[in-house]
Amino acid sequence: MSAIVDVMDCIMSVGCKNPDQQCSMQTRYRATTCAAYGFFFVAVVVIMHKFTDGDFSVVLTMSSVVQCLGFFLLSQKVKYQQTVAGISSRTLEMYVIFFMFRLGSTLFKNGYLPIDRSGDYIYQIGDIGALLITLNLLYSIHKRYKDTYQSEHDTLQVFSAIPACILLAVFVHGDLNNSPFFDVVWTVSLWLDTITMLPQLWMLTKLGGQVESLTSHFVAALIVSRCLSFAFWLYGFKEIAPQNGGPNVAGYAIITAHSLQLLLCADFMYHYLKARLSKKEMVLPTIDV
Repeated sequence: MSAIVDVMDCIMSVGCKNPDQQCSMQTRYRATTCAAYGFFFVAVVVIMHKFTDGDFSVVLTMSSVVQCLGFFLLSQKVKYQQTVAGISSRTLEMYVIFFMFRLGSTLFKNGYLPIDRSGDYIYQIGDIGALLITLNLLYSIHKRYKDTYQSEHDTLQVFSAIPACILLAVFVHGDLNNSPFFDVVWTVSLWLDTITMLPQLWMLTKLGGQVESLTSHFVAALIVSRCLSFAFWLYGFKEIAPQNGGPNVAGYAIITAHSLQLLLCADFMYHYLKARLSKKEMVLPTIDV
């Protein structure tokens, strides 16, 4: 995808009236965004044609691909602006932990994977790609552009919730992997995913509510990803039920986790859509500190 962006940069530079001057940053942003979305739609077509027979489970694969797209858009913001202002390191660190737990299950077991061919490689590739981009973003925050990191606003103590996520997963988890260990590992990732965006949303409100366009694209892509994942597990809820006919506690836990994810993002999505429709810069409610 980065190669496509470089080509777009070249085209935009050639199209400038003055070859000695670079095109405006806004133009480069638009070129980058268009290239990323174009690549994404091509990938969707390929996946639908080559890796699925129309089974609904491809929705889960799409959630992974959309999530990777969101991280790529964020990385491009950092690349072009050479700043990490407004980006929460704690959210990215939580995502690293989340991906490690989820890949710790999906790379070895297939119980929580799409049942079509997209669950063999594509789903995991999406998560691995997002993990690598996340690590690169953390490097930018703490090394490459550390002078622009607004650590004084990135203050939500989200890591203290990790033990609770692990404890909850130990007591309430499904059995689709047919392995208590790998079932718990996947369930831990589910609950971690529920709280990963909290530091980012907290930081944005403390910054006064101003959200730049590519940062908005990042969070919006993650929201779409979670909507797709929620749709998949709502459809597959009955598959999680225990074989002995007992209450589907694990199924309700999965639906609850995804519902909380959507609820936490509902306010952000409202302001995002409002800004997109009015073609103005997005403004979130502010927090007085």
